[in-house]
Amino acid sequence: MHEDIADLAAESVAGTPGEAYHDRGDFLHRLAVTAHRPGFALLVAETTVLVGCAFGFPVGPDGSGRRGFDGTLQGIIHRLTSRARFVVLTQVVAHPHAQHRDIARRLQQRLLTDLHSCLGVTLLHPADQAGQAAFSSWGWQNMGEVVGLPGAVAPCVLTLSVEGLALARR
Repeated sequence: MHEDIADLAAESVAGTPGEAYHDRGDFLHRLAVTAHRPGFALLVAETTVLVGCAFGFPVGPDGSGRRGFDGTLQGIIHRLTSRARFVVLTQVVAHPHAQHRDIARRLQQRLLTDLHSCLGVTLLHPADQAGQAAFSSWGWQNMGEVVGLPGAVAPCVLTLSVEGLALARR
């Protein structure tokens, strides 16, 4: 099913200003790496075809996520939000058709609920304005670019609290 999900991810950004930050190969790599993390969860929405997908993993004070990237991210998020437990939402995609607009928002909410988390965290390239606008429309708050995580570019950290979920439903 990972190829179908990658097709949907490519289709969901085709022709958008943020398209350059959503390479198919990069998407498949993120999915493969994330799938091996403890607590990994993947949700899909289907009609007669795949219309949406969200996946991520929990990071918490129970010892999970205390090393390397996870440990660094956990420290940063704790300083920004005072919370030590959260879900890293690695990807949310939905078919771009108007009738599927609400699918991505509902999938992310369900993922946070299923993983029993009060806080969602995602990382985006700072130039991915389309991605940032989409997350903002779902109630996510941009905490700014964060230095200290691995990679050539300091990513923007976006957070969604349970309170943000209630606001996004209105």
